Amino acid sequence: MDRQITTHFTAGEMERSSTATRLGLRNVCPPELIGNMLEVASALEIIRDHFKAPIHVTSCYRSPAVNAAVGGSPTSAHRFAHAADFEVSGVSNIDVCRWVAKNIKDFDQIIYEFGPSGWCHLGFTGRTPRMQSLTATKVGGKTVYHTGIIG
Repeated sequence: MDRQITTHFTAGEMERSSTATRLGLRNVCPPELIGNMLEVASALEIIRDHFKAPIHVTSCYRSPAVNAAVGGSPTSAHRFAHAADFEVSGVSNIDVCRWVAKNIKDFDQIIYEFGPSGWCHLGFTGRTPRMQSLTATKVGGKTVYHTGIIG
């Protein structure tokens, strides 16, 4: 049975990964990281409430195997259930990212990833938050990060 962790989010949807499903990889958040997942889901609740629209999470927790399969950094906040990639139904990703940058407290990074067809990445940290607003683009097949939410 899926565990409800906030009003609108379950652990199962925060653990969901199309890569894990496609490759048959286990992707279950360890109990010691559930607090991180709760912090992320609580921020998503604030975003959902502001925009009055559902949120679709495409990635929050990533097991080591899933993280490696997607080419993620070993220190990615996703590895520690401390980040989410998501979209808000009916709202442009750039508008969501700009709102988050101004209204969510103590985030580490908000990243507008790959233009209008991409997603929003919201990350937290157990250290002092950097409060970074970034835009990710592809240049020559590599991801490049630019300061600010640009679009």
